[in-house]
Amino acid sequence: MRYFIPIFLILVVTVVSIMGFRGDFTENTPLEVFPDMDRQAKFKAQTQNNFYSDSKADRLPVSGTAIRGTALDLNNVFAKNPTFHDIAFRTGKNDDGSWVETIPEEISVDMALMRLGKEKYDIHCAICHGDYGNGLGVMSKFIGVLPKNLSDASNTGTYIESAGPWTDGQYYHAISMGSQSGVMLGLKDKLSPKERWAIVLYVRALQSFVSEATLANSNQK
Repeated sequence: MRYFIPIFLILVVTVVSIMGFRGDFTENTPLEVFPDMDRQAKFKAQTQNNFYSDSKADRLPVSGTAIRGTALDLNNVFAKNPTFHDIAFRTGKNDDGSWVETIPEEISVDMALMRLGKEKYDIHCAICHGDYGNGLGVMSKFIGVLPKNLSDASNTGTYIESAGPWTDGQYYHAISMGSQSGVMLGLKDKLSPKERWAIVLYVRALQSFVSEATLANSNQK
């Protein structure tokens, strides 16, 4: 009992010290428990830093940095004359809301884009949809639902607004926003628009490959 009163008084003083003066105003200099956190050696955004030849404090991420958050083309964002793409390029839809039929003309469809598409497909898509897009990826055994068969251009699934053959815009939309079921999450925060269109191109190549292989196999029979 003899320890109760001292302990009680300590608790009261502690609570009053922490909570009792919250919201009060004072002209006194605030207590700095960690001064280095109040006055950090740093450069604020868009200020000058003479350490670099261009005197800019803002720096681009080093080459190979993994994207987190919105997948922007940083070189374009920091360019003197940035390029603003149209709505079809960014969303896969036309101004009237209809789906874009083919990859927008502002993207150069070449082998470089195909290689980019394969690279990003192997990283983000193959684990569920399989190397050939048949939906038999490694994760298909564990997620409780068979992933969409991307190699089948006829498309009998209903991941987004319509079944039947998808346009390139619909594939782009699914890559960006994910499946309607929510099983597949969107990749717009991990892939730039160009990278998403590159995957669309690669998926079309897979469909063509599987279609030709199936036809050749049926002819042999």
